[in-house]
Amino acid sequence: MRSYIVIVSPSYGGAEKRFFDIFTCLRRSGEDVVLIAPSNLVDQLKADHQDRHDVLAALAPVAMGAWSRLEFVRRFRKLLQTLPRGCSFHYPLNCLWPLHLGRGDKVSMSVTDCTRVPGFFGGTRTSLWTWLAFFFVARIDILSPAIFSALRRYRTAKKMSLTPGGTFLVPSPPAAWRRFPTVVFLGRLISDKGVDDFLDVLPDVWPLLRERASQDVSFQIAGYGSLQEHVATRVAALARSGVPIVFVGYAVASELLASAAVLLSMQESTNYPSRVVAEALIAGCGAIVRDTGDSREFGHDLPGLVYCHARLDARELADQLALLLDRIMLEPGFSDVVRNTALAKFSSKHCIDYFRDVMSLASSSGLRPA
Repeated sequence: MRSYIVIVSPSYGGAEKRFFDIFTCLRRSGEDVVLIAPSNLVDQLKADHQDRHDVLAALAPVAMGAWSRLEFVRRFRKLLQTLPRGCSFHYPLNCLWPLHLGRGDKVSMSVTDCTRVPGFFGGTRTSLWTWLAFFFVARIDILSPAIFSALRRYRTAKKMSLTPGGTFLVPSPPAAWRRFPTVVFLGRLISDKGVDDFLDVLPDVWPLLRERASQDVSFQIAGYGSLQEHVATRVAALARSGVPIVFVGYAVASELLASAAVLLSMQESTNYPSRVVAEALIAGCGAIVRDTGDSREFGHDLPGLVYCHARLDARELADQLALLLDRIMLEPGFSDVVRNTALAKFSSKHCIDYFRDVMSLASSSGLRPA
């Protein structure tokens, strides 16, 4: 019977992109899967992914004007009434389990928050809602190893499993772009992402790196969010002081990383399993990841990936940047090794088989309290 992935979100970040990739590969492997999402998100996906014409027809928009979660629930409920009972539904975000009570549907969910353990005393309505959903779904996919470990004491732990490899990307051909010795900070410009910490240390990093680097290095800050104007102002001040840095605002990750040499992932809580790290490595870039939280879950066997101290140190960063820049730009074949190893980890068939299993196991259990 047909299965559905339901994304309750008006635009996409890491989780939405990952499940669109998972949906794409499930469709391409012959699964009858439909992705239901607000029309705002569906329109974005169609505009940005014309290369996936083979799966775009399986996107089912819930017509929306301005985003409203309550309005989405109301309209999705009407859509649900037109769908056969007993289908399989997977919720990457915001599981709407009450809508399936009495229908005989088989529901699974993901927990993608890597910073907060869901629970009755979790302190937020989202945390409480997620915890409550645990009792009414058949399978629970957990993204973060730390969150998974913390949930092992829960009564519903037997339903839980850990996402293999963290993130997932649709395999893509190598980009035929010229690479430059550019260091990129790419991500949402909000608190906890570490952009201010990096800009604080950069004035000390730059003169050290200039001494060590064998090439003309430059820096780019890319992204959008509540700190966008603040970051643009700080970047302009650094540029006036002589640091070769620009703020480019929103950028398509695949295009930016295809011509860059090194990515910085500086999140304060944890960097695992940041999608942009996987995107960078698959693009053949090096990546410097701040050693916070469970960032080291990326492992130590990925060429081009190094960890820097959680308390950013200018000398350490300058040394790591100089080494990675030389390896990516000058060492024959190294960028290809970085890309191929990353593809094996982050575009693995094992991850698709796992979600096929999560959704098919859900189809044998039904929606009922544990």
